[in-house]
Amino acid sequence: LIADDVGVGKTIEAGLILRELMDRGEVSKAAVLCPPHLCDQWRSELREHFNIEASILTPQTVRALERSVPSGTLFDFYKFVIVSLDYIKSDEHRLNFISAAPDFIIVDEAHTCASAGSGRQQRFSLLSELAKKESRSLLLLTATPHSGNEKGFYNLLSLLNPKFKL
Repeated sequence: LIADDVGVGKTIEAGLILRELMDRGEVSKAAVLCPPHLCDQWRSELREHFNIEASILTPQTVRALERSVPSGTLFDFYKFVIVSLDYIKSDEHRLNFISAAPDFIIVDEAHTCASAGSGRQQRFSLLSELAKKESRSLLLLTATPHSGNEKGFYNLLSLLNPKFKL
């Protein structure tokens, strides 16, 4: 969990961790899950600072990406993907992603996935399923780890360690 103020470099810290794990040969595929408005920023940061070319998966890009895949799923074909949380949380896409997701996943704005509220149960369900695989690493980024909602805070922590589940 990287929890720090807005604008102090959480994206860069996450990129440094990903790049180091790649250089060590410990990670060959990764996904960034983020709100849709941050997808382009993530692709730019990964390309510019870490020489990582990532494909963006949103409702607007999925058809074109699927046409370029010879067989299997998008997540089998593309080594680095930036995925809109709003797209992947749906019942239609979530199970496919869970079964093919890489073993290293960065979740930006992670606090939006851990509280009760509109759409957040789907996000939390997605991350809970991803966290069940012990060999998978989740790197959660947030500027708002605790906003006064204790249950949301413990839900967030439970993604990293089930002992925190309320």
